[in-house]
Parts: sequence; structure tokens; C-alpha cells
Amino acid sequence: MPQPPAEESENLPFREEQERNENNPQTVRTTKKSKLLTAVQVVGLVVALVLATYNNALLEDLAEPETEPQTLLVESEPLAPFAPCTQGGVRFMTGLDSNENGVLDSTEVQDTTEICHGLRGLSGPQGQPGQSGADAVATLLDVQTLPLGNATCPTGGTLIGSGMDLDLDGVLNQTETTDTVTVCNGAVGQTGFDGVDGIDGNDGINGSQGASALVDKVTAPPYICSDGFLVRFGVDDGWGNGTANNAVLEDDEVHESLNFCFTPLRSERFTDTYPGIGDSASTGCDAAAWLDETARFLHAATDGVHGCELHSHVPGTNGSVMVADLHPNGDALPGRDLGLLSVQNGKAVVFDADDGVNGRQLWVSDGTETGTFALGAVELSPATPWMDGQLLFAVNGSLLWTNGTQLLPWTQQPAWNATVRASVESGIASLNQLGAGWLHTGPAGVWMSAMDPGGEVEPIFVSNDGSVVSWDVNPLGSAALTHLVDDDDDLYAVAVRGTVKQLLHLGSDGAVAWLTSLAPSSGDTHMGEGMGLHRIGDNLVYDAAVSSSNAHLWTTNIANGITVQLSTNLLAPGAQMGVASTGERLLFDCVTATLGTELCVTDATPLGTRVLHDLTPGVLSSDLKGVVAVGEGWLVLSDGRIEGNDVGVMLWAVEGDALRPVYNPWPGSGNSSAALTYGSMVVSDSQVFFIAHDGSTGHEWHRWSHGELSDDWIVIQR
Repeated sequence: MPQPPAEESENLPFREEQERNENNPQTVRTTKKSKLLTAVQVVGLVVALVLATYNNALLEDLAEPETEPQTLLVESEPLAPFAPCTQGGVRFMTGLDSNENGVLDSTEVQDTTEICHGLRGLSGPQGQPGQSGADAVATLLDVQTLPLGNATCPTGGTLIGSGMDLDLDGVLNQTETTDTVTVCNGAVGQTGFDGVDGIDGNDGINGSQGASALVDKVTAPPYICSDGFLVRFGVDDGWGNGTANNAVLEDDEVHESLNFCFTPLRSERFTDTYPGIGDSASTGCDAAAWLDETARFLHAATDGVHGCELHSHVPGTNGSVMVADLHPNGDALPGRDLGLLSVQNGKAVVFDADDGVNGRQLWVSDGTETGTFALGAVELSPATPWMDGQLLFAVNGSLLWTNGTQLLPWTQQPAWNATVRASVESGIASLNQLGAGWLHTGPAGVWMSAMDPGGEVEPIFVSNDGSVVSWDVNPLGSAALTHLVDDDDDLYAVAVRGTVKQLLHLGSDGAVAWLTSLAPSSGDTHMGEGMGLHRIGDNLVYDAAVSSSNAHLWTTNIANGITVQLSTNLLAPGAQMGVASTGERLLFDCVTATLGTELCVTDATPLGTRVLHDLTPGVLSSDLKGVVAVGEGWLVLSDGRIEGNDVGVMLWAVEGDALRPVYNPWPGSGNSSAALTYGSMVVSDSQVFFIAHDGSTGHEWHRWSHGELSDDWIVIQR
């Protein structure tokens, strides 16, 4: 049966009624009477409403003033995958802020609503594997030096050709060259001319001679590459230790370089400080540091004769040498408590050591015997870098600063003039026990705990320009901060709110804001106790225990305040190996029910949080020892399995989501280098250093050149 048009369908009941009325006069008369009665009723209702409104106005004039309405708050929290939300979800809580503290407390919650995630869809079918591709043809480079007077480069230069080795003879022929780049040396600047006479002034002086742009080709450092070269670009301006306008491009004048190597980059054991199978490293004798300025590697070691002393290794030399016998009758144990701490922009280190006479003191060394001497007694507690030096404590608990030349009260460090120094000392005059509870430094200044005149311990911030800001985190007592992350002159940290650890933001204006209100099922959240607190963009990533005693991975967005649990499967993040950040992602150890302890990764999103690799397939855990970030990737020391065979602790490189073995200190089935039994991983601009056993020389220092991972080297194997 055809349907009437939409408009006719909507008006159909009215039309049917109208037709009935037309066919029934009695109904029409009755309807007219009803309409008259309805009109009278409406008029009466209007009069009643007017009288009620007038009466209400009179009552409002006599009523007491109303109180301010209470604020309605809404908070949310993620739901674990249990009933009623088997796939997880979000619980929304609403209520009035009765105590006006800006937080919806548990006693203020009036209503809750759960919204559950839907079921995950099934995975699509796996595609057919593609066919194997043909072996790639090697790409070669041909570099030629252009002499002075060349038609293209009158001042000389370099011609770089590239192409594919089509005939596989290992030589880039002219017919195989597909691209060439010519880099010319810049011309020597001309001498300036006399300036024009001023109206009543003197003649101008001769202009200074301009510096030339230079390009040269030098042999690659042999300790990094045994067959390669560097094409260096710079200006002959005498920068640093260079000599201006001498037509020679010196190291300090180099601005950029292209590094080419035609063999795998070198990686090897480079010390045998304790000859033979003896261990040069042991507990308390394993501190080390890399000096950027002088390209030295300083480390504590035992040679079997002099005890544990400070040693120096210069890359390119064989082994290392003792810097000085600080304790002639025993072990100096350099860096046992403080480590080796860089000062003077990488020219020297400060460290603790025992000379056998004065007990443990603070020492400084530039890697030479004459540049190694004691600075004085200090408290053997962790130090932190600040103002081109280190902040540490005197034995009486006062705060000190040193750059390796002398020990000074921290406000006397030379970057502040008398005016700034007086301003800082005035701002902290009423405070005591500075930094005794905790101490943190960043590019903008130093945050520390301080006791106020009332005996409460609260945070303060002293900026590099001398301004002082204080906070009152806990108005009824002291505040203890841990796992601090700085953001200019703001600070994010973990602190106790009531009886539970939460995330805290200290604003540069003295404001205090709590970013989380996680409510554990029992006890504390134990926030940050496994992996600490890390920042990725606007997200703070940390571990916390809420629904059980197991710590999970969480993130809080500092822009919108939203807190999300990143995974329900990854447990105890960072508890064994720690965390390394590239700035975009975090790599850490975690535990799962099916894989044991393995490598995990997060980009602060649930989709980007997962187990990255199962180095030891199955439920067995991998022995993850250490991790460092290099460029956009990581280096990891761990055991694992290669082609079905178990390998001992060795070095692995993580690039993107791919993982590959790169260096095994003790190759062979069943061998384990026991790497990082002592010491930690130390990274320079070209190599990573660590202690390992190779089966014949004991625990010694090894290195791996990371140029391919950090994109500093182009490796082309002939």
C-alpha cells in the first residue's frame, strides 16, 4: 500500500479528526464549548501565576541573603579489566566541593558512572610472504683533492663522486659514477680599504683580513675506524686553539664533517690493567668518566701492585696508565662514594679518594699527575652539577661548590657578583639545613629542601640570576619530594599528600598544584619507586600501584591534567635495569605473566606501550643489566638467544623497533662476559664503555663504537 508523503503523514491524525467533526455537527458544537471553557481556564491560570509571582517577590524581600553555591566537580579514573568492564573503561565521579579545596574528596562523591571499553576486534588474516629480493649492489665513493688553480675551484677543494659498483670490482669507475659533488675552498678575504673621511673626523682604519672557508680530508681516527677518512668543513678564523689565516684547518676551526669508514667500526677490550686473568675492577673500584675536552677516559683500577688507583686511557694508545699513586700503602678507591664528576667543561673530574693519611677527601684530576691533587674534606653524599661545577656538602652539612680549583661556600661561586650574592643570602637568611633532605639542579637553577623558622621542611628554588622562590606544600607539616623533573623554573615531583604519594607541580610563582588523586585499594601508590619520573612532550610517565601491590605504568598530561594507565599487562617497570630516554620514547625492563622480565618501550600512549623484544623466548626472564640512549636508539647489555642458541651478557643495539646483537666480549657457546658486574655504562661522543670478562684477561674495560647508531659515521664495506 503506498505511503502518504511525509508532510501528509505528519498531519494525518488532524485531518481525520477534522473529517469526523465535519460529519458530526454535535461534535462540532461540543468542541466549541470545550474551547470556551479552555479559554476561561487559561485566563484563570494566568491570573494565578501573576499573583504567585507577586507573592514570591514579597517573600524574597523578607528572606535572608542566599549563600554562595558550592562548586560541582567531576573527576575520572581508569578502570582495570574486571567486572563490570571486562575490557577496562573509565569511571566518572561527581559531587559538590564542600570544603572548597578544589579537589573532589572521597566523602564528597555523590554519583558515579562507569563507561566501558568495547571488545577488541579480531585480527585480520596474515598476508602471504613476499619473494626474496636480489642482493644489493654496493655503493662506493671516490674522493679526489682539487689543487689550487683548478678551473672549478681556483682555491682548491674536494670532488666527491658516488655510484653503484655494477661490475663488482670494488672500484668506482667513471662509467659507474652517477653523482658528483664539488666542495670548493673559500677564497681568502681581501684587505679592507681606508674608510671615507667624516665631516670633521679622522680617516678610517684599514679593515681586518677576512677568514677563509676551508675544506680538508684527514684520515679517520684509528681507534674508531681502521680504513676511512673525514671530510671536514670549517673557517680559518683561529677559533679555540687554532691559528687564524694560516691556510690550515685545525681541529677547533672545524664546524662540520662527513665521516666515512670502509670497514666495521672498531670495538674491543682496551685495558688489561691487572695483567692476565686478574680483575682490574672490583666493588668500590669501578668508577669512570669521559673527558670531552681532552678526549681521555679516566677510571679506577687495580694493577696488582699499587692497589686501586686512578688510571687514564687516551684512545689510540694501547691500554691505560696510572695517573698517580694516591695511597702508597693501600687502596685509594677513587670515586667509591661520589663517582668521577666532570668539571671545567670536561677538562677534569672531581672525586673522593683516600690517601692513607687524611682519610677520604675530595680530589681533582685532569688525567695527569701534576694536575691531580686534594681539595679538602667533604661529606660523602651524592653531588649534583651546577654553574660549571658541582654542588656537594661539607662535613658540617653546609652546601659547597667546586669547579676543581677550590672549595667554596655555594653562594660564593664566581658566576654571581656581589649584588646577586647579597640578594640570595638575604632571601635564604631565615632558612636552615639547605639541601639536607634533597637537592636537584637544572638549566634554570637549583631546587632544594630547607627548614623554615617554624621547623617545617619545604622546597625553595634559587635561580641562576639570584631570585628565590619558596613553597608551602604541606601547611600542617613538612614536605618530602622525590623523582624531580625540572621545566625552566617550574618543577614536577612525587610527594606525599595525606598518606599517599601523588604527582606535584610547583609553579614559578610559588603556586602548588596536585596533578593526581590516585586512590590505591590499600596502602600507598609507591609512585616512582621503580622507574622514577620521566617527561615525554607534555606527558609525565611513572610507575604506581593502585589496584594491587604490583606497580603499573601511568602517565599524566600536564596540559590537560588527564591521568591514564598505559598498560594492565606490564608490571614493575624499570625495577631491574632502569630507564633510558631518547626524548621521544622510554626503554626499560618490565615483567609480564607470559614472558617474564623483558625489554619494554613506551611513547606515553597506550598503543605505544608494549614489550619490545623477548630476548629469552618463553616465560624465562632475560638478565637485563644496563641501558643507555644513543641518538634516537639505545644500547642494552643483556643475555639472550641468537638463532636458537643462548648467549651470555652482550651488547645489543635497538633502532626503532628492531634489535640486533652488536658486540660480544666473550664469544662462544656457554660463555658469559658477566658485563656490568662492576661499574656502569659510560658514553662518549663516539663510543660506549663498560666492564666485562673475555675469558682470558678478567674484568676489564671494553668499548663499542656507536657511529652507525648515532648517525655520525657512514659505513661502506668494500
